[in-house]
Amino acid sequence: MAFHVPTDQLGFFRDVDLRFRLLLRKGIITGIDPIRLNNWLANFVSPEDKYLAAHLLNGLTYRSDGMVKSSFQHLMECELPRVLRERGGLPFADLETLYESLSNGTAKSPIRFVAVDGTFEKTPGKSGAVMIRQFKRHLNVSKALLCRPERLEELPEDVKVLIFIDDLVGSGQQFESFASHYKLEEHAKKRCLAYCPLIAFDQGLINLKKALPWLQILAVETLDSSHQLFQGSADSPQIWGVDKVNTVQDVRDHVAQLCTRNDIPASTRHCLDLVVAFEHAVPNNSVPMLSIKSARWQPLFDR
Repeated sequence: MAFHVPTDQLGFFRDVDLRFRLLLRKGIITGIDPIRLNNWLANFVSPEDKYLAAHLLNGLTYRSDGMVKSSFQHLMECELPRVLRERGGLPFADLETLYESLSNGTAKSPIRFVAVDGTFEKTPGKSGAVMIRQFKRHLNVSKALLCRPERLEELPEDVKVLIFIDDLVGSGQQFESFASHYKLEEHAKKRCLAYCPLIAFDQGLINLKKALPWLQILAVETLDSSHQLFQGSADSPQIWGVDKVNTVQDVRDHVAQLCTRNDIPASTRHCLDLVVAFEHAVPNNSVPMLSIKSARWQPLFDR
């Protein structure tokens, strides 16, 4: 049987639609408005399309700018203090003192915060630059403590800790390429290197720990296969784990047909079929239906 709406799920789209609009009204989901939601939902025409759209919204992992700020605070207050004390030579009696050292930092400080972007890809994304700006603004970090990856070689010997800020690590391949391009292993011989993605796909963490054993990885939040659109059921991998009725192949086929009709790709180079979005952008590990635009398709979020 082709992809279909189970008989006990005929009201699923309506329920999810109402709940999602409530999140918009309460300001829990920010960065989009009902008009943009309406335009995106208009892409989905048939009952099967709308059922798929409802599952995309229902399974969405969304992080607003306010949530990102909370993640930065968790990073600074729970994950990094030990690294900064032991390796960065930053003695601080309490968190207030720590934040003061960040806001008053100078070029002589032993730490630098580095964006994961730069010239290591032919078409570098904008999220790295956006993330480091948000990090600086939300935590009132001195500009002197920020470093472009292209300028790592210019750092003085007094810099003992490099902290790499990122929004999401998927397969880990992009950060591996980043590490290779900027010769981070050489820096690891004389400095502590900490990679701090706000969200990490568990398999990507496994890949990075194996490929870059000299790197400390401090992820704020971890996702697993249950966050992928085409997840299979634990008992029957060929059955779609989301509704336990449709097959994974039927869902894939329906998505492929829908995307072909609307001139958008069903998948992209780094896509892991995640349903993840930040207010500032959608990671390229997420399904294109969330953010790709064409003459026939309106995105829900910016790329």
